[in-house]
Amino acid sequence: MRRAAPTAARRPRAAALAVLTALALVPGAGAARAANGPAPMKPMKRDATGYCLDSGGDSSRVKVPAYLWRGCADPSPNLRWVIENGRIKNVATGYCLDSGGDSSRSKVPAYLWRGCADPSPNLRWVIQSGRIRNVATGYCLDSGGDNSGAKVPAYLWHNCSDPSTNLRWVVENGQIRNVG
Repeated sequence: MRRAAPTAARRPRAAALAVLTALALVPGAGAARAANGPAPMKPMKRDATGYCLDSGGDSSRVKVPAYLWRGCADPSPNLRWVIENGRIKNVATGYCLDSGGDSSRSKVPAYLWRGCADPSPNLRWVIQSGRIRNVATGYCLDSGGDNSGAKVPAYLWHNCSDPSTNLRWVVENGQIRNVG
Protein backbone atom coordinates (compact mmCIF):
# COMPACT_ATOMS: atom_id res chain seq x y z
CA MET A 1 0.00 0.00 0.00
CA ARG A 2 1.36 3.42 -0.94
CA ARG A 3 1.44 6.25 1.62
CA ALA A 4 -0.01 9.62 0.80
CA ALA A 5 2.42 12.55 0.66
CA PRO A 6 2.55 14.57 3.90
CA THR A 7 0.14 17.44 4.05
CA ALA A 8 1.36 20.96 4.77
CA ALA A 9 0.11 20.60 8.36
CA ARG A 10 2.11 17.39 8.93
CA ARG A 11 5.38 18.56 7.35
CA PRO A 12 6.60 20.63 10.37
CA ARG A 13 5.92 17.68 12.67
CA ALA A 14 7.79 15.32 10.36
CA ALA A 15 10.71 17.76 10.13
CA ALA A 16 10.86 18.12 13.92
CA LEU A 17 10.82 14.34 14.32
CA ALA A 18 13.68 14.03 11.83
CA VAL A 19 15.75 16.62 13.74
CA LEU A 20 15.11 14.92 17.09
CA THR A 21 16.02 11.54 15.61
CA ALA A 22 19.25 12.98 14.21
CA LEU A 23 20.12 14.56 17.57
CA ALA A 24 19.55 11.26 19.34
CA LEU A 25 22.19 9.72 17.09
CA VAL A 26 24.81 12.44 17.69
CA PRO A 27 27.12 11.68 20.65
CA GLY A 28 27.01 14.49 23.21
CA ALA A 29 23.76 16.02 21.92
CA GLY A 30 21.95 14.90 25.06
CA ALA A 31 24.69 16.41 27.19
CA ALA A 32 24.09 19.85 25.70
CA ARG A 33 20.50 19.65 26.84
CA ALA A 34 21.45 18.62 30.39
CA ALA A 35 22.46 22.11 31.51
CA ASN A 36 19.23 23.68 30.26
CA GLY A 37 16.53 21.42 31.64
CA PRO A 38 15.99 19.69 34.98
CA ALA A 39 18.10 16.62 35.53
CA PRO A 40 18.11 14.14 38.38
CA MET A 41 20.57 14.38 41.25
CA LYS A 42 23.88 12.88 40.25
CA PRO A 43 27.44 12.68 41.40
CA MET A 44 29.83 14.53 39.09
CA LYS A 45 32.52 11.89 38.82
CA ARG A 46 36.06 11.92 37.50
CA ASP A 47 36.05 8.41 36.04
CA ALA A 48 39.73 7.52 35.84
CA THR A 49 40.49 8.28 39.49
CA GLY A 50 37.08 7.88 41.11
CA TYR A 51 36.84 11.55 42.13
CA CYS A 52 33.47 13.32 42.34
CA LEU A 53 32.71 17.03 42.52
CA ASP A 54 32.20 17.81 46.21
CA SER A 55 30.66 20.81 47.95
CA GLY A 56 32.64 20.16 51.11
CA GLY A 57 29.41 20.67 53.07
CA ASP A 58 30.36 24.20 54.18
CA SER A 59 27.32 26.48 54.06
CA SER A 60 28.58 29.06 56.57
CA ARG A 61 30.06 31.40 53.93
CA VAL A 62 28.70 32.96 50.74
CA LYS A 63 31.53 31.57 48.56
CA VAL A 64 33.38 28.29 49.18
CA PRO A 65 35.93 26.31 47.16
CA ALA A 66 34.77 23.38 45.02
CA TYR A 67 36.62 20.10 45.50
CA LEU A 68 36.97 16.66 44.02
CA TRP A 69 36.48 13.85 46.53
CA ARG A 70 37.73 10.29 46.15
CA GLY A 71 34.91 7.94 47.04
CA CYS A 72 31.98 8.41 44.69
CA ALA A 73 30.13 5.47 46.27
CA ASP A 74 29.68 7.65 49.37
CA PRO A 75 25.93 8.47 49.60
CA SER A 76 26.64 11.93 51.02
CA PRO A 77 24.48 14.73 49.57
CA ASN A 78 27.72 16.78 49.31
CA LEU A 79 28.43 14.66 46.21
CA ARG A 80 24.94 15.07 44.69
CA TRP A 81 24.04 17.74 42.14
CA VAL A 82 20.97 18.96 40.26
CA ILE A 83 21.44 20.48 36.81
CA GLU A 84 18.73 22.94 35.83
CA ASN A 85 18.48 26.08 33.69
CA GLY A 86 22.23 26.24 33.15
CA ARG A 87 23.05 25.97 36.85
CA ILE A 88 24.80 23.09 38.62
CA LYS A 89 23.43 23.05 42.18
CA ASN A 90 24.61 20.99 45.16
CA VAL A 91 21.89 19.08 47.02
CA ALA A 92 23.46 19.39 50.51
CA THR A 93 24.26 23.11 50.53
CA GLY A 94 22.05 24.52 47.78
CA TYR A 95 25.17 26.28 46.42
CA CYS A 96 25.83 26.52 42.67
CA LEU A 97 29.04 25.95 40.76
CA ASP A 98 30.64 29.38 40.19
CA SER A 99 33.50 30.52 37.97
CA GLY A 100 34.31 33.43 40.25
CA GLY A 101 34.51 35.61 37.13
CA ASP A 102 38.33 35.53 37.09
CA SER A 103 39.70 35.27 33.56
CA SER A 104 43.09 36.87 34.27
CA ARG A 105 44.97 33.56 34.57
CA SER A 106 44.91 30.33 32.57
CA LYS A 107 43.90 28.16 35.56
CA VAL A 108 41.59 29.44 38.29
CA PRO A 109 39.86 27.78 41.25
CA ALA A 110 36.25 26.65 40.91
CA TYR A 111 33.89 27.90 43.59
CA LEU A 112 30.41 27.30 44.95
CA TRP A 113 28.13 30.32 45.49
CA ARG A 114 25.23 30.57 47.94
CA GLY A 115 22.93 32.70 45.74
CA CYS A 116 21.81 30.37 42.94
CA ALA A 117 19.01 32.79 42.02
CA ASP A 118 21.64 35.43 41.19
CA PRO A 119 21.39 36.16 37.42
CA SER A 120 25.19 36.34 37.10
CA PRO A 121 26.65 34.45 34.11
CA ASN A 122 29.36 33.23 36.54
CA LEU A 123 26.75 30.70 37.70
CA ARG A 124 25.66 29.57 34.23
CA TRP A 125 27.16 26.57 32.45
CA VAL A 126 26.86 24.85 29.10
CA ILE A 127 27.48 21.11 28.89
CA GLN A 128 28.41 20.27 25.33
CA SER A 129 30.82 18.02 23.45
CA GLY A 130 32.18 16.57 26.68
CA ARG A 131 32.99 19.97 28.23
CA ILE A 132 31.36 21.89 31.10
CA ARG A 133 31.93 25.52 30.05
CA ASN A 134 31.17 28.65 32.07
CA VAL A 135 29.10 31.28 30.24
CA ALA A 136 30.88 34.30 31.79
CA THR A 137 34.52 33.33 31.37
CA GLY A 138 34.41 30.61 28.70
CA TYR A 139 36.59 28.49 31.02
CA CYS A 140 35.89 24.76 31.40
CA LEU A 141 35.64 22.57 34.48
CA ASP A 142 39.02 20.90 34.95
CA SER A 143 39.74 17.89 37.12
CA GLY A 144 43.28 19.23 37.44
CA GLY A 145 44.99 15.89 37.03
CA ASP A 146 45.88 15.85 40.75
CA ASN A 147 45.01 12.51 42.30
CA SER A 148 47.37 12.71 45.28
CA GLY A 149 44.79 12.85 48.05
CA ALA A 150 41.24 12.10 49.11
CA LYS A 151 40.21 15.74 48.60
CA VAL A 152 41.73 17.90 45.85
CA PRO A 153 40.75 21.34 44.48
CA ALA A 154 38.56 21.66 41.39
CA TYR A 155 39.74 24.14 38.76
CA LEU A 156 38.63 25.93 35.61
CA TRP A 157 40.91 26.01 32.57
CA HIS A 158 40.99 28.83 30.00
CA ASN A 159 41.38 26.73 26.85
CA CYS A 160 38.30 24.56 26.38
CA SER A 161 39.65 23.25 23.07
CA ASP A 162 42.70 21.80 24.88
CA PRO A 163 42.73 18.04 24.10
CA SER A 164 43.46 17.15 27.75
CA THR A 165 41.12 14.54 29.19
CA ASN A 166 41.07 16.56 32.44
CA LEU A 167 38.53 18.78 30.64
CA ARG A 168 36.43 15.94 29.22
CA TRP A 169 33.25 14.92 31.01
CA VAL A 170 30.61 12.36 30.06
CA VAL A 171 26.95 12.46 31.06
CA GLU A 172 26.06 8.81 31.41
CA ASN A 173 24.03 6.54 33.68
CA GLY A 174 23.02 9.38 36.01
CA GLN A 175 26.57 10.67 36.48
CA ILE A 176 28.82 13.33 34.99
CA ARG A 177 32.20 11.63 34.83
CA ASN A 178 35.60 12.94 33.84
CA VAL A 179 37.35 10.75 31.28
CA GLY A 180 40.82 11.97 32.39
